[in-house]
Amino acid sequence: MNLLLNLLLSILPFGSPVHVPLQLAGNFGEPRPNHFHGGIDIKTEREVNLGVYSIADGYISSAIVEKYGYGRAIMVTHPNGYTSCYVHLNRFAPQIEAAVRKWQYQHQQFACDVKFRPGEFPVKKGQFIALSGNTGASQGPHIHLEIHKTTNSNLYDPLNFLKGIVKDKTAPAVYSFKAYPQPGEGVFQHSPNSRIFTFDKGHFQAWGKVGFGVRASDHMDSVYNNFGVRYTQLFCDGKLVFSSDVNNIPTSCHRMVNSWGDYDHFLSTKIWFMKSYIEPGNTLPILRAGANRGIINFNQQRDYHLRYVIKDVFGNQTVKEFTVRGEPEAIPKASHPEGASPLYYAKDNRFEAGSIRLNIKKGLLAKNSWLQLQHGGTSNGLSAAYSFSKAAFPLFNYAQISIKPTAGVRNPEKLYVAMRNSLNASGPASYCGGTYANGWVIGRMREMASVYFLASDETAPTITEQNRNPRNLTFKVTDTGSGLQDCKAYLDGKFILLQFGKNKEIFFCDLTKTPVQPTDMERTLKIIATDNRNNKKEYLTKIKY
Repeated sequence: MNLLLNLLLSILPFGSPVHVPLQLAGNFGEPRPNHFHGGIDIKTEREVNLGVYSIADGYISSAIVEKYGYGRAIMVTHPNGYTSCYVHLNRFAPQIEAAVRKWQYQHQQFACDVKFRPGEFPVKKGQFIALSGNTGASQGPHIHLEIHKTTNSNLYDPLNFLKGIVKDKTAPAVYSFKAYPQPGEGVFQHSPNSRIFTFDKGHFQAWGKVGFGVRASDHMDSVYNNFGVRYTQLFCDGKLVFSSDVNNIPTSCHRMVNSWGDYDHFLSTKIWFMKSYIEPGNTLPILRAGANRGIINFNQQRDYHLRYVIKDVFGNQTVKEFTVRGEPEAIPKASHPEGASPLYYAKDNRFEAGSIRLNIKKGLLAKNSWLQLQHGGTSNGLSAAYSFSKAAFPLFNYAQISIKPTAGVRNPEKLYVAMRNSLNASGPASYCGGTYANGWVIGRMREMASVYFLASDETAPTITEQNRNPRNLTFKVTDTGSGLQDCKAYLDGKFILLQFGKNKEIFFCDLTKTPVQPTDMERTLKIIATDNRNNKKEYLTKIKY
């Protein structure tokens, strides 16, 4: 199937999205905390406002403004069943810009994902669609290009389509491996602990069940960036025990990267080791292994010959080999934290202790684990503060958390679940929802080690005028409680669109680009800011326009 797919993609007429040499700053599927890199990052010579062009025939199906971390983005749906997405743009082509602005005024909303009909904006391969930029969650000027399966939004490697344009003869680099003796079931180099080793030693010793992980990165001709690895294979005695092909990633599986990668090691070192075995709750379809999930059982007194093969999409590969001698050895029993409650990956987990409840549905855990409840006081006295793990413990998706207030509350509708990374963390807490029902406040969480507590917000946002120039009206809107939900502006009762960029607290507007016509007279400007607990602030001022 993969051979047929690659053959089909190789003959389809896809072109470059830029008119400069196509060089990458990042490739598809690079592991990052809580997500895979969903596309390729194309260099724009450190500039903005380079032309961006459709890579194939199709139609513009969506234009996105300040959502999903994209900044500005355009999606082009192609007749072969795929959709290309161009991200971090500065501006759209004029006809798209006009259609988006019309939608924003109709819906009185700046951040948007505007859908278009198939015949509305047809495009040809090489047609100008936008100007490149540095918007959204971008750290510097570039184009982030994604390829989605149109029917299910799964992410595909854009180099499947564009590798004929990019030349690369540089093989991946493979640095070291890490052994993961399974708790209570194996030892490696006389230890039950996971440890890092280099390949040059060549010979090792183990007994029982051991998984492995590898540190590797891809490289490309003429650039100095480090890239993620497309293909990994681990063989034992010539038999394939694990493989990965970083392609066709369901968007719902993004957070499973924390299970495939050694998340704890990354947090302390900023280096990823990618496991060559599959934790039982990890359903990433890009990983393949047999019944043993890639874990090797060293249960015979003999030499086991292991071989890693690391390849890129162009066929360049690096091979590393090592030998493990099976030698009988006592295996320490697995320990578990004192006072902890078990969590099971294969079923729903419900936990209740006093004024705290958790509902962790089946499918949110990579493996059986432990819940370690910790709690302490809070300054507001509305509830205790709760944490459920002493070490980082990200879930695959949101679980439900419910907290009961410790005393009577004057206005339950203003309560919400708040979150901080630790009890000592400063600054505003994150808003985690807040539905009040039967004496409990219900929110959501997906990091067990964070600290959760109840907060109340009865204070409206703050609006501060920064510039009264009609061509550059600027206001700072802040909320130190539940967080800003919405901000709208009206001139003499007529809606005008406030925009924001990387700084979500700064709102601005050029009145000459609004439907309101100038009169050179004094007008009334009203701004309404609403937070997540429905507290509203109205700001009124006079402006000559």
